Amino acid sequence: MAVVSLKIGGRFYKFSCNDGQEAHMRELANELDKKAEQLLKNIGFMQEGQLLAMICLLLAEEKAQLQRNVESTSGISTETQEELIKAITNLALKINVLAEDLG
Repeated sequence: MAVVSLKIGGRFYKFSCNDGQEAHMRELANELDKKAEQLLKNIGFMQEGQLLAMICLLLAEEKAQLQRNVESTSGISTETQEELIKAITNLALKINVLAEDLG
């Protein structure tokens, strides 16, 4: 098990992950950090828990939108379906990372 330090919302958090997954975890955290920066820029200061919860809500909305798009699209190619599945899976992973931190 590897331990990786990830920056989200300007703060660092330590997470355990499978060996070899460190780079992927950093990519996910980088996306979350970008969302946090945008939220703080648009809304202003938020407490840590509130910021992380808001990021979770944004990711949940993105996931829901992707699911609606998949459900409303009929006859799309298998390749496009696989791309949508990957996008939804990546969002679910991001939500799980935040949920673990909030838990």
